[in-house]
This record gives sequence, C-alpha cells and structure tokens, in this order.
Amino acid sequence: MKNKSKLIFFISLALFFQNIDSEEINLKKYLTNINTMEADFEQRNYSTSNILIDKSIGRIKIKKPDNLIWDIERPFAKKIILQEDTLRVYDSQLNQLLISSIPMEIENSFLILLLRDTSILNFYSIDKIEKNGDEQLFSLTGNNRKNMFEKIKLYIIEGKLSKFIFVNDNNESIELELMNVLINKNIADKNFIFNVPNDTEIIDQQ
Repeated sequence: MKNKSKLIFFISLALFFQNIDSEEINLKKYLTNINTMEADFEQRNYSTSNILIDKSIGRIKIKKPDNLIWDIERPFAKKIILQEDTLRVYDSQLNQLLISSIPMEIENSFLILLLRDTSILNFYSIDKIEKNGDEQLFSLTGNNRKNMFEKIKLYIIEGKLSKFIFVNDNNESIELELMNVLINKNIADKNFIFNVPNDTEIIDQQ
C-alpha cells in the first residue's frame, strides 16, 4: 500500500512539473508574440511592511526590441525613454534631461523585462500557476542572485497582460497595474522621440 502511495505521489509530481514546463513554453510564446504594447498604468511602491510609499500614474508604450517610453503624468511629469543602448530621463520638477548609456543595474529591471522578448523567463522560473476563469497568474522565482527581484507575479486576463508584482529580497514591492491595454497595434517610431522643452538643463553622460 505504501509503495502504491509513493508511486501515485511521484506520478503526480512528474505531471506537475510537466505542466509547469508546458505553461512556461506557452508563456514564452505569448511574450514573444507581443511586438508592441500600449497601456495606461498605475504603479504603487510598497515598503517592507507593505505600507504604500508612493503612487504614479501614466502611460507606457513599447516597440520591441529597442523602444520604450514610460510617461509618468502624476504626481509630476517625468519621462523615461529607452532607445537601443541609450537611456533618457526627463524630470519636470528639476527641469532636467539626463542622457546616459543603459546602466548595468537596470539590465534586469522591470522596464527591461517588459521590453526584451522572453527575458523574464531567462532570469526567473515558474513555480506556481493559478487559473480562475479568464485570469491566469504566473508566480515566478529568481534563478540568479544578481536579479533585481526575488519574485514576480504576472497576471494575464482575457489574453492581455494586466498586472505585475515585483518583490525584492528585502520584501519591498512594486505593483504595476496595466489598463486599456493595446497589443500589436502599429506604433510609429516618432512616438519615442522626445521634444525637449526650452530652457531644459541637458546632462549628457554618454
């Protein structure tokens, strides 16, 4: 009887991991098939004790493999623009534009993870999948100590990315909710060109 129970356990375990592998392939395929994405976002940053630190609202546009604009509207205007190897950060409060090469520390930040095809699954492994109607939740765990985050939760609702939760090793978290998501809509390159306001201080560190 014990041997039969062990056999059932190991068969169940094998089927579980087989299902994980299958879902990982499906998720890779899903992410790879996103060539452009445009969405409104609300980003909430939480402390280690899950206290809301700050919140920002804006719009994001992505055109793989090299174009991303993170347009923060509130609490104040700020733009983060990634183009190939160049990072531009415009801060309306400082009236300043910082231009630099993409620093190593953001190579696996959530901005880059959104832009690069399946890089999320190069840095993270699926350890749990939950389905509830049209909603799918993928819980990912980091497989590299150099990862910026220890865990990621990725929600897909009705075939569209809807929310990410990023948790670092200090248990601080970023919750990114996407709304009015448009996938694979044609986005012209001019959408990623930033016209610098007059009198802006430009700091070029390239």
